[in-house]
Amino acid sequence: MVKYRIANKKDYKAINSFHNKIYSSNRTIKQFYWEFHYCPFGKSIYVIAEDKQKIIGTNCVIPIELIDSNNQIILSGKSEDTLVDPEYRGQNVFYNIYHVLFDLCKKNGIKVIWGFTSAKKPFKKLGFTIPFEHQQSIAVNKIFSSYRHLIGLNSKNKVLDKLKIFGLCLYSKSRVFIKNKNLLLEKYNITVQEQIVEGINDLIKSNLSNPSSLFYISQSNKFQKWRIYDNPNYHNIYTFGFYNDENILQGLIIINSDRNKVGYISQSTFHASLDESVAVRMLKFATDNLFDLGIILIRNWQFNHNVLNRKESECFNKANHVHLKKGISLVWKELDGIDIRPEMFYLSRIATQGLK
Repeated sequence: MVKYRIANKKDYKAINSFHNKIYSSNRTIKQFYWEFHYCPFGKSIYVIAEDKQKIIGTNCVIPIELIDSNNQIILSGKSEDTLVDPEYRGQNVFYNIYHVLFDLCKKNGIKVIWGFTSAKKPFKKLGFTIPFEHQQSIAVNKIFSSYRHLIGLNSKNKVLDKLKIFGLCLYSKSRVFIKNKNLLLEKYNITVQEQIVEGINDLIKSNLSNPSSLFYISQSNKFQKWRIYDNPNYHNIYTFGFYNDENILQGLIIINSDRNKVGYISQSTFHASLDESVAVRMLKFATDNLFDLGIILIRNWQFNHNVLNRKESECFNKANHVHLKKGISLVWKELDGIDIRPEMFYLSRIATQGLK
Protein backbone atom coordinates (compact mmCIF):
# COMPACT_ATOMS: atom_id res chain seq x y z
CA MET A 1 0.00 0.00 0.00
CA VAL A 2 1.40 3.40 -1.01
CA LYS A 3 1.71 5.89 1.83
CA TYR A 4 2.29 9.65 1.56
CA ARG A 5 4.12 11.82 4.06
CA ILE A 6 6.24 14.92 4.45
CA ALA A 7 9.96 14.24 4.19
CA ASN A 8 12.56 15.08 6.83
CA LYS A 9 16.33 15.43 6.75
CA LYS A 10 16.80 11.71 7.32
CA ASP A 11 15.08 11.09 3.96
CA TYR A 12 17.28 13.42 1.91
CA LYS A 13 19.88 10.88 0.78
CA ALA A 14 17.21 8.37 -0.27
CA ILE A 15 15.26 11.11 -2.10
CA ASN A 16 18.37 12.22 -3.95
CA SER A 17 19.25 8.63 -4.89
CA PHE A 18 15.70 8.18 -6.23
CA HIS A 19 16.08 11.35 -8.33
CA ASN A 20 19.42 10.19 -9.75
CA LYS A 21 17.98 6.77 -10.57
CA ILE A 22 14.97 8.19 -12.45
CA TYR A 23 16.96 10.83 -14.32
CA SER A 24 20.19 8.82 -14.69
CA SER A 25 21.92 11.86 -13.22
CA ASN A 26 24.47 12.55 -10.50
CA ARG A 27 22.99 15.35 -8.40
CA THR A 28 25.05 15.59 -5.22
CA ILE A 29 23.63 15.83 -1.72
CA LYS A 30 25.24 19.29 -1.52
CA GLN A 31 23.21 20.39 -4.55
CA PHE A 32 20.07 18.93 -2.98
CA TYR A 33 20.59 20.81 0.28
CA TRP A 34 21.31 24.06 -1.56
CA GLU A 35 18.08 23.95 -3.54
CA PHE A 36 15.62 22.47 -1.07
CA HIS A 37 16.95 23.20 2.42
CA TYR A 38 18.84 26.50 2.32
CA CYS A 39 16.48 28.79 0.39
CA PRO A 40 16.33 32.07 2.39
CA PHE A 41 12.51 32.06 2.23
CA GLY A 42 12.42 28.73 4.06
CA LYS A 43 13.12 25.08 3.43
CA SER A 44 10.99 23.21 0.92
CA ILE A 45 7.77 21.41 1.73
CA TYR A 46 8.76 18.01 0.41
CA VAL A 47 6.29 15.11 0.06
CA ILE A 48 7.29 11.53 -0.69
CA ALA A 49 5.27 8.46 -1.68
CA GLU A 50 6.48 5.14 -0.26
CA ASP A 51 5.63 1.52 -0.85
CA LYS A 52 7.06 -0.72 1.88
CA GLN A 53 9.51 2.04 2.87
CA LYS A 54 10.72 2.36 -0.72
CA ILE A 55 10.40 5.84 -2.27
CA ILE A 56 8.32 5.61 -5.43
CA GLY A 57 7.33 9.25 -5.91
CA THR A 58 8.31 12.79 -4.90
CA ASN A 59 7.21 16.38 -5.23
CA CYS A 60 7.90 19.58 -3.37
CA VAL A 61 7.43 23.33 -3.38
CA ILE A 62 10.19 25.82 -2.67
CA PRO A 63 8.87 28.87 -0.76
CA ILE A 64 9.35 31.97 -2.92
CA GLU A 65 8.31 35.47 -1.87
CA LEU A 66 6.67 37.62 -4.53
CA ILE A 67 6.38 41.42 -4.29
CA ASP A 68 3.67 43.49 -5.96
CA SER A 69 3.77 47.16 -6.93
CA ASN A 70 2.33 48.11 -3.51
CA ASN A 71 5.29 46.42 -1.84
CA GLN A 72 3.05 43.67 -0.47
CA ILE A 73 4.65 40.23 -0.04
CA ILE A 74 2.83 37.16 -1.34
CA LEU A 75 4.19 33.76 -0.32
CA SER A 76 4.23 31.37 -3.27
CA GLY A 77 5.56 27.87 -3.80
CA LYS A 78 7.63 26.81 -6.80
CA SER A 79 6.91 23.22 -7.80
CA GLU A 80 9.99 21.03 -8.31
CA ASP A 81 11.18 17.39 -8.21
CA THR A 82 7.91 15.97 -9.56
CA LEU A 83 8.83 12.31 -10.05
CA VAL A 84 7.05 8.95 -10.11
CA ASP A 85 8.72 5.56 -10.44
CA PRO A 86 7.84 4.16 -13.92
CA GLU A 87 6.50 0.97 -12.30
CA TYR A 88 3.89 3.00 -10.40
CA ARG A 89 2.73 5.33 -13.15
CA GLY A 90 -0.99 5.19 -13.91
CA GLN A 91 -1.80 4.55 -10.22
CA ASN A 92 -2.62 8.17 -9.30
CA VAL A 93 0.61 8.62 -7.33
CA PHE A 94 1.25 11.98 -9.03
CA TYR A 95 -2.22 13.29 -8.11
CA ASN A 96 -2.19 11.93 -4.56
CA ILE A 97 1.17 13.54 -3.79
CA TYR A 98 -0.13 16.89 -5.00
CA HIS A 99 -3.30 16.69 -2.91
CA VAL A 100 -1.18 16.13 0.20
CA LEU A 101 1.07 18.99 -0.89
CA PHE A 102 -1.89 21.35 -1.44
CA ASP A 103 -3.04 20.86 2.16
CA LEU A 104 0.46 21.37 3.56
CA CYS A 105 0.94 24.53 1.49
CA LYS A 106 -2.32 26.01 2.76
CA LYS A 107 -1.29 25.29 6.36
CA ASN A 108 2.04 27.06 5.73
CA GLY A 109 0.49 30.20 4.23
CA ILE A 110 1.39 29.56 0.60
CA LYS A 111 -1.13 31.34 -1.62
CA VAL A 112 -0.18 30.04 -5.08
CA ILE A 113 1.88 27.21 -6.60
CA TRP A 114 3.68 27.71 -9.90
CA GLY A 115 6.41 26.10 -11.99
CA PHE A 116 7.56 25.23 -15.49
CA THR A 117 6.81 21.98 -17.31
CA SER A 118 6.27 20.41 -20.72
CA ALA A 119 3.73 17.96 -19.20
CA LYS A 120 0.65 20.18 -19.31
CA LYS A 121 -2.13 17.56 -19.25
CA PRO A 122 -1.64 16.13 -15.71
CA PHE A 123 -1.32 19.62 -14.24
CA LYS A 124 -4.56 20.72 -15.90
CA LYS A 125 -6.32 17.75 -14.25
CA LEU A 126 -5.16 19.11 -10.89
CA GLY A 127 -6.67 22.52 -11.60
CA PHE A 128 -3.54 24.31 -12.75
CA THR A 129 -3.92 26.89 -15.51
CA ILE A 130 -1.41 27.27 -18.36
CA PRO A 131 -1.29 31.04 -18.90
CA PHE A 132 1.74 31.22 -21.24
CA GLU A 133 4.99 29.62 -22.40
CA HIS A 134 8.51 30.94 -22.16
CA GLN A 135 10.59 31.56 -25.28
CA GLN A 136 14.30 31.60 -25.97
CA SER A 137 17.09 33.51 -27.66
CA ILE A 138 20.67 32.70 -28.58
CA ALA A 139 23.83 34.55 -29.59
CA VAL A 140 26.50 32.42 -31.28
CA ASN A 141 30.22 33.06 -31.02
CA LYS A 142 31.77 29.73 -32.10
CA ILE A 143 29.66 28.23 -34.91
CA PHE A 144 30.68 24.57 -34.79
CA SER A 145 30.90 24.33 -31.00
CA SER A 146 27.47 25.95 -30.71
CA TYR A 147 26.07 23.58 -33.31
CA ARG A 148 27.36 20.52 -31.44
CA HIS A 149 25.83 21.80 -28.22
CA LEU A 150 22.43 22.57 -29.74
CA ILE A 151 22.00 19.29 -31.62
CA GLY A 152 22.95 17.46 -28.43
CA LEU A 153 19.88 18.86 -26.67
CA ASN A 154 17.61 16.46 -28.55
CA SER A 155 18.74 12.94 -29.48
CA LYS A 156 15.76 12.65 -31.85
CA ASN A 157 16.99 15.37 -34.22
CA LYS A 158 16.79 14.26 -37.85
CA VAL A 159 19.02 15.41 -40.72
CA LEU A 160 16.69 18.28 -41.62
CA ASP A 161 16.57 19.38 -37.97
CA LYS A 162 20.36 19.43 -37.82
CA LEU A 163 20.56 21.46 -41.02
CA LYS A 164 18.14 24.00 -39.58
CA ILE A 165 20.19 24.24 -36.38
CA PHE A 166 23.38 24.77 -38.37
CA GLY A 167 21.66 27.49 -40.39
CA LEU A 168 20.50 29.08 -37.13
CA CYS A 169 24.10 29.13 -35.87
CA LEU A 170 25.32 30.77 -39.09
CA TYR A 171 22.55 33.37 -38.95
CA SER A 172 23.18 34.18 -35.30
CA LYS A 173 26.92 34.51 -35.89
CA SER A 174 26.31 36.90 -38.77
CA ARG A 175 24.28 39.16 -36.45
CA VAL A 176 26.93 39.41 -33.71
CA PHE A 177 29.98 39.33 -35.98
CA ILE A 178 30.74 43.06 -35.82
CA LYS A 179 32.12 44.26 -32.50
CA ASN A 180 30.34 47.21 -30.90
CA LYS A 181 31.95 50.34 -29.56
CA ASN A 182 30.93 51.34 -26.05
CA LEU A 183 29.01 54.38 -27.20
CA LEU A 184 26.32 55.65 -24.83
CA LEU A 185 28.02 53.96 -21.85
CA GLU A 186 30.71 56.57 -21.11
CA LYS A 187 28.76 58.12 -18.23
CA TYR A 188 28.31 54.80 -16.43
CA ASN A 189 30.63 53.18 -13.93
CA ILE A 190 30.81 49.57 -15.11
CA THR A 191 31.75 46.80 -12.72
CA VAL A 192 32.68 43.37 -13.98
CA GLN A 193 32.99 40.18 -11.92
CA GLU A 194 31.93 41.75 -8.64
CA GLN A 195 29.08 40.17 -6.70
CA ILE A 196 25.99 42.38 -6.80
CA VAL A 197 23.34 41.61 -4.21
CA GLU A 198 22.11 45.10 -3.30
CA GLY A 199 19.74 47.44 -5.10
CA ILE A 200 18.12 44.79 -7.31
CA ASN A 201 14.60 45.09 -5.89
CA ASP A 202 14.79 48.88 -6.36
CA LEU A 203 16.00 48.40 -9.93
CA ILE A 204 13.05 46.14 -10.76
CA LYS A 205 10.61 48.31 -8.81
CA SER A 206 11.45 51.33 -10.99
CA ASN A 207 9.56 49.55 -13.78
CA LEU A 208 6.42 48.78 -11.80
CA SER A 209 4.61 52.12 -11.90
CA ASN A 210 3.01 51.26 -15.24
CA PRO A 211 1.15 48.95 -15.23
CA SER A 212 0.70 48.79 -11.48
CA SER A 213 -0.39 45.14 -11.48
CA LEU A 214 3.09 43.74 -12.19
CA PHE A 215 4.81 41.64 -9.52
CA TYR A 216 8.16 39.87 -9.24
CA ILE A 217 10.31 37.51 -7.17
CA SER A 218 11.74 39.30 -4.15
CA GLN A 219 15.45 39.57 -4.83
CA SER A 220 16.77 40.47 -1.42
CA ASN A 221 20.47 40.35 -0.63
CA LYS A 222 20.09 36.88 0.90
CA PHE A 223 18.07 35.55 -2.03
CA GLN A 224 20.52 36.87 -4.63
CA LYS A 225 23.51 35.44 -2.80
CA TRP A 226 21.80 32.04 -2.43
CA ARG A 227 20.36 31.85 -5.94
CA ILE A 228 23.43 33.10 -7.84
CA TYR A 229 26.67 33.27 -5.91
CA ASP A 230 26.27 30.29 -3.56
CA ASN A 231 24.82 28.11 -6.32
CA PRO A 232 26.85 24.85 -6.50
CA ASN A 233 25.55 24.12 -10.02
CA TYR A 234 27.32 27.08 -11.61
CA HIS A 235 30.81 26.71 -13.05
CA ASN A 236 31.59 30.39 -13.69
CA ILE A 237 29.54 33.52 -12.97
CA TYR A 238 29.91 36.79 -14.87
CA THR A 239 28.28 39.89 -13.37
CA PHE A 240 28.01 43.23 -15.19
CA GLY A 241 26.77 46.18 -13.15
CA PHE A 242 26.13 49.62 -14.60
CA TYR A 243 26.01 52.52 -12.10
CA ASN A 244 25.25 56.22 -12.57
CA ASP A 245 27.19 59.11 -11.00
CA GLU A 246 25.21 58.72 -7.79
CA ASN A 247 26.27 55.06 -7.56
CA ILE A 248 22.72 53.84 -8.16
CA LEU A 249 22.39 50.60 -10.11
CA GLN A 250 20.97 51.28 -13.59
CA GLY A 251 21.53 47.95 -15.30
CA LEU A 252 22.38 44.42 -14.22
CA ILE A 253 23.32 41.45 -16.38
CA ILE A 254 24.35 38.13 -14.80
CA ILE A 255 25.48 35.14 -16.85
CA ASN A 256 26.56 31.74 -15.61
CA SER A 257 28.49 29.32 -17.79
CA ASP A 258 29.02 25.57 -17.78
CA ARG A 259 32.22 23.62 -18.33
CA ASN A 260 31.59 23.61 -22.08
CA LYS A 261 31.66 27.43 -22.10
CA VAL A 262 27.96 27.82 -22.84
CA GLY A 263 26.61 30.95 -21.15
CA TYR A 264 23.12 31.25 -19.66
CA ILE A 265 21.67 34.65 -18.84
CA SER A 266 20.39 34.32 -15.30
CA GLN A 267 19.19 37.88 -15.08
CA SER A 268 19.03 41.11 -17.06
CA THR A 269 17.26 44.10 -15.56
CA PHE A 270 17.35 47.78 -16.49
CA HIS A 271 16.15 50.95 -14.80
CA ALA A 272 12.90 52.36 -16.16
CA SER A 273 14.55 55.74 -16.82
CA LEU A 274 17.01 54.26 -19.34
CA ASP A 275 16.50 54.83 -23.03
CA GLU A 276 16.11 51.52 -24.87
CA SER A 277 19.28 52.22 -26.87
CA VAL A 278 21.31 52.31 -23.65
CA ALA A 279 19.91 49.00 -22.42
CA VAL A 280 20.71 47.48 -25.83
CA ARG A 281 24.26 48.80 -25.61
CA MET A 282 24.65 47.27 -22.15
CA LEU A 283 23.61 43.88 -23.53
CA LYS A 284 26.05 44.23 -26.42
CA PHE A 285 28.83 45.19 -23.99
CA ALA A 286 28.22 42.05 -21.92
CA THR A 287 27.96 39.85 -25.03
CA ASP A 288 31.23 41.13 -26.51
CA ASN A 289 33.06 40.69 -23.21
CA LEU A 290 31.84 37.12 -22.82
CA PHE A 291 32.82 36.24 -26.37
CA ASP A 292 36.30 37.67 -25.72
CA LEU A 293 36.51 35.34 -22.71
CA GLY A 294 35.82 32.32 -24.92
CA ILE A 295 32.11 31.75 -24.29
CA ILE A 296 30.93 29.85 -27.38
CA LEU A 297 27.19 30.52 -27.10
CA ILE A 298 24.82 32.60 -24.97
CA ARG A 299 21.36 31.24 -24.24
CA ASN A 300 18.48 33.11 -22.67
CA TRP A 301 14.89 32.63 -21.54
CA GLN A 302 12.53 35.31 -22.84
CA PHE A 303 8.90 36.13 -22.15
CA ASN A 304 6.32 38.30 -23.88
CA HIS A 305 3.31 37.95 -21.57
CA ASN A 306 3.47 41.47 -20.13
CA VAL A 307 4.75 44.94 -21.04
CA LEU A 308 8.00 44.74 -19.06
CA ASN A 309 8.99 41.30 -20.33
CA ARG A 310 8.17 42.33 -23.92
CA LYS A 311 10.31 45.44 -23.51
CA GLU A 312 13.24 43.35 -22.31
CA SER A 313 12.81 40.82 -25.14
CA GLU A 314 12.89 43.63 -27.67
CA CYS A 315 16.19 44.84 -26.19
CA PHE A 316 17.71 41.40 -26.75
CA ASN A 317 16.44 41.38 -30.32
CA LYS A 318 18.05 44.77 -30.98
CA ALA A 319 21.25 43.54 -29.32
CA ASN A 320 21.35 40.89 -32.10
CA HIS A 321 20.30 37.89 -30.03
CA VAL A 322 18.17 35.60 -32.22
CA HIS A 323 14.67 35.05 -30.86
CA LEU A 324 13.21 31.51 -30.89
CA LYS A 325 9.51 30.90 -30.28
CA LYS A 326 10.07 27.64 -28.49
CA GLY A 327 9.74 26.90 -24.80
CA ILE A 328 7.88 25.19 -21.97
CA SER A 329 4.75 26.20 -20.09
CA LEU A 330 4.20 28.04 -16.85
CA VAL A 331 1.69 26.24 -14.62
CA TRP A 332 -0.24 28.23 -11.99
CA LYS A 333 -2.65 27.22 -9.23
CA GLU A 334 -4.09 29.58 -6.64
CA LEU A 335 -4.75 28.08 -3.21
CA ASP A 336 -6.23 31.22 -1.67
CA GLY A 337 -7.76 34.43 -2.95
CA ILE A 338 -4.97 36.66 -4.25
CA ASP A 339 -5.11 39.85 -6.25
CA ILE A 340 -2.46 39.00 -8.83
CA ARG A 341 -2.63 37.48 -12.30
CA PRO A 342 0.10 35.22 -13.74
CA GLU A 343 0.27 37.34 -16.90
CA MET A 344 1.67 40.16 -14.74
CA PHE A 345 4.52 38.04 -13.35
CA TYR A 346 7.84 39.65 -14.33
CA LEU A 347 10.08 36.69 -15.08
CA SER A 348 13.62 35.80 -16.06
CA ARG A 349 15.82 32.73 -15.75
CA ILE A 350 16.14 33.64 -12.06
CA ALA A 351 12.82 31.78 -11.71
CA THR A 352 14.32 28.46 -12.82
CA GLN A 353 15.95 25.78 -10.67
CA GLY A 354 19.33 27.32 -11.30
CA LEU A 355 20.85 24.11 -12.61
CA LYS A 356 22.90 25.87 -15.30
